[in-house]
Amino acid sequence: MEKTLTMPKLGMTMTEGTVLQWLSHEGERIEKGEPILEVMTDKVNIEVEAPYTGYLTRILAQDGATLPVGAPLAMLSDTISETPASEVSRPLVETALSRPPSHNGPIASTPAAKRKAVLHGVILSEVVAAGATPPLDKADIFAFLQQKQQDTAKPVRATPVAQKMASAHQIDLSVLAERKAGEKVTRADVEAHLATAQQVKTATPVAPSVSDIIAPTAPATTAPEYELLPLSPIRRLIGQRMQQSITTAPHIYLDTEIDMSEAERCRERIGRALKEQSEPAPSLTAIIIRAVAAALMQHPEVNAMLDPGALQGKDAIRRWHVAHIGVAVDTGQALLTPVVRNAHQKSIPEIARSLRELVQAARQGTLKPEDMNGATFTISNLGMFGIDTFHAIIAPGQSAILATGKVSKRGVVIEGAQGERLEIRPIMKVSLSADHRTLDGAGGSRFLQRLKALLEEPYLLL
Repeated sequence: MEKTLTMPKLGMTMTEGTVLQWLSHEGERIEKGEPILEVMTDKVNIEVEAPYTGYLTRILAQDGATLPVGAPLAMLSDTISETPASEVSRPLVETALSRPPSHNGPIASTPAAKRKAVLHGVILSEVVAAGATPPLDKADIFAFLQQKQQDTAKPVRATPVAQKMASAHQIDLSVLAERKAGEKVTRADVEAHLATAQQVKTATPVAPSVSDIIAPTAPATTAPEYELLPLSPIRRLIGQRMQQSITTAPHIYLDTEIDMSEAERCRERIGRALKEQSEPAPSLTAIIIRAVAAALMQHPEVNAMLDPGALQGKDAIRRWHVAHIGVAVDTGQALLTPVVRNAHQKSIPEIARSLRELVQAARQGTLKPEDMNGATFTISNLGMFGIDTFHAIIAPGQSAILATGKVSKRGVVIEGAQGERLEIRPIMKVSLSADHRTLDGAGGSRFLQRLKALLEEPYLLL
């Protein structure tokens, strides 16, 4: 019996998904729970698993296709008779996974390792023979492919003197080897190459004419003036959400400065304690998350969202009693916002551990939909890029976002019992962007005052 595999709804806010790549081919046998394709949604790559054991009879959505939730992706069958191709149509899978290994018996390996082996035509027994120890993982397959590439690379034959001279003058010996037709590159070859380069460098230039000096012409060029780059699904999704937020939520911006002296001392003290447990010191971001969560619990008007039609068909303000803090992470390809859940109930070391795991998953592309959904408040930090201050756009479904800049040493006037004095202190500028439909300036200011007090006396958080 043939059934349709449709685009799944992998998150509460998901409305569409993009097919990144199929991990199985038409006619292949699939096992229940085995990933058969990769889909991108909500800026996260998700593997879609086979709903039952059977065969992938027909692929309806090709790589790169963006489809709404519920759209057909492929046709599946639980019997081989309905497949358009027989077992012969899947030689790559049979070769990589079902071929009897040379070490007597099946080779234990993770699903990710099996998929990578299938995609690259790698025989698992050869990976074991090369020195890997089962159970094999994705890294073992990757290392095997790298070593195989290195082994098949054609070496450059050159005398020791030629190699030394080439290294000293940063010369690519492979270029000289191409001219030798299989013979060794010698010292004379390297010297000839250097002499030619020197002649080109010191060649006497042609004197310019009077007309060239009076009316010089622009050098001819064939390089294009611009290039067109396709809008990636991630950039398109980010653009849509930010445009929705900035056009529907009237933003107000509140700025302040925070003395981070005690926060840095607190981080160092916690770091010394964690060092005894072989753990790294928490980042300032972890301390900021803990302070933000505590301030949100005391000022729930900031930890809120506008919920249209939620109260008998009328708009209402939903205030959260939990602090799920989204943290913007730059992956080099897109800005992802994983969520530290229940930050108001976690200690600074616990937040630091959660943050490290989420950041690593974001940069490795292994975040799950639940890692990205449900934030009640967001923090965006550009301090590591040298930015002093900026104003962030509120994420849809929230009422505020905190933008933090770099910590800079500045002169600050300190009032004491003996009068005023000037000291150098580490200062961080922060900016709160708030939705004026749910929060006014006074409420946002009170939140920032409390946040400032907690970061300047962070021992209140312990």
